[in-house]
Amino acid sequence: MEEVNLRDVSEAAPDRLRSKIVYRSSEVVGPEKLSKLGIKSIVDLRETKHSSIKDDQDAKGRQRVFGFISKVSRTALTWATQRANAEAEPCKRCSRRIHDESGEQIKVYHAGIMQPRAKGAVFWLMPARVKLKAIGGMLKGRGPKAVVQPAVANPEEMGYSGLYAAILSHGKSRVAIALRILMVEENFPVVIHCTHGKDRTGVIIMLLLLLCNVSTEAIEEDYARSEGNLNHAKDKPDPDMQLENSFMKASNITKSSPKTMSKTIQHLVDQYGSPENYIREIGISDEEIGVLRKKLCKEGQRPTKSTAVNYNDADRGAQSDERE
Repeated sequence: MEEVNLRDVSEAAPDRLRSKIVYRSSEVVGPEKLSKLGIKSIVDLRETKHSSIKDDQDAKGRQRVFGFISKVSRTALTWATQRANAEAEPCKRCSRRIHDESGEQIKVYHAGIMQPRAKGAVFWLMPARVKLKAIGGMLKGRGPKAVVQPAVANPEEMGYSGLYAAILSHGKSRVAIALRILMVEENFPVVIHCTHGKDRTGVIIMLLLLLCNVSTEAIEEDYARSEGNLNHAKDKPDPDMQLENSFMKASNITKSSPKTMSKTIQHLVDQYGSPENYIREIGISDEEIGVLRKKLCKEGQRPTKSTAVNYNDADRGAQSDERE
């Protein structure tokens, strides 16, 4: 099996970051590769439901619509951020499955960061015609993902920077949980993944790199690598690959423009002042920030604070259009 979009996070700044500590990937990491890398834990950023009850495919579409609208309405009333002081517990079921496949004792953590708040924010930011199309699909028994996801990928309708801003604003409790998993010594080496390994994973990796004072240019370049990796997987799919190729068929689904990450970092700085301020906002203490830096950064390369500053688009020659 060919791993998709798998790389050592230290490759973004090898002079500053410790290698063989944190890896990023799509959902596809074979048991042989996990063993070879010595992975001790997996952080799954997807939304996971463990249930032996299969959804009733004959359920009326309007039940799904009303349930979705009701959930979004409740979400709109509870967008206030909840600080996350909880500690993640490994999933016994998934950890056992990984052990059966690889023979290794690997802990699997679920920290789905696209929670109802973030999903609700994304949905309401969509153009009216996209919302109506999504609701129409649900009336016919189809979920909104097939309509919403391509719209998210389209910079004329939302663009990925809008999605990442929603994750940062409305997924704070789960972002905190994901970061706390990285504070436990026995969890390393760790692989962080979602579906494609560029969106939810990209947001978490961005925060880690900013905390380690990796340059914004290097963060943008690292993010952009995902597009080539995913296009390679799309063009030459492995027959054993489980990646959601149905959504990869459109070119903009795999798009990872440096300018998208540039806008996301700018949003973070504009809204919170600095990466540290955002991390504190989600309930992570300065002591915990120090733990992360000690684990990720090489000796002598551990910053006391981030140097992320406000961008000057004229100086950087940046354009707001994510398509470039």
